[in-house]
Amino acid sequence: ALYEKTMREKVEVIVVDNDSTDKTAEIAREYGCRVVHFKRHNIAAVRNAGARKAMGEYLAFVDADSSIIPEDTFVNIHKNLEDKKVFGGGSRMRPDKINRLFGLFGFGLIDFLLYMLAVDLRGLGLVLFYLRKSDFEEMKGFDESFWALEDKDFGIRMKKMAKTKKQKLVHLKKPVVTSTRKNNATSFSKMFRSYLKLIEKDGVRKEENVHDMFYDVDNLR
Repeated sequence: ALYEKTMREKVEVIVVDNDSTDKTAEIAREYGCRVVHFKRHNIAAVRNAGARKAMGEYLAFVDADSSIIPEDTFVNIHKNLEDKKVFGGGSRMRPDKINRLFGLFGFGLIDFLLYMLAVDLRGLGLVLFYLRKSDFEEMKGFDESFWALEDKDFGIRMKKMAKTKKQKLVHLKKPVVTSTRKNNATSFSKMFRSYLKLIEKDGVRKEENVHDMFYDVDNLR
């Protein structure tokens, strides 16, 4: 669906296949996407591998478990980056399910609001980033020393570099829909404590023991 929406906009869609065991690569090729195989189990390195293969002047990163619904998303990204006053930006996000806290289904309204408070106020959102490839290379990409929340660290660094260059960050008006499966698998209190532990005054903690909600680090080695 993503490829069909962006064909007329001449967007290169790269899918980094991180040693998947399903038909991800096959399906991506059927829709004309460029598939990059990458075996190392490190999400920052996976993102960087895709960026290295990109041929365009502009980059946009979207999580595999997120959906870009508005058809004009990449048109708006292009328009924003054509403005030299804009460094790049991100997108607001919307959970695919709501109200888990009240015994219904999904993420939980309060869960989501606390998530935004604990994680999303510093820098940019976590599900979509866009910027010029030259700036991405100047930033040296995603920090591969992170086991999780490499995207949050990247957003914080984007914000700092934009300020240094006296440029602005522009969030897309329409949200990206993101999966809440990992949040649904844990308790509200554990989730909130994990988020608070990860965020520091000037960045994101790298210790493996605070990332257990996101990844089984021992199985990623």
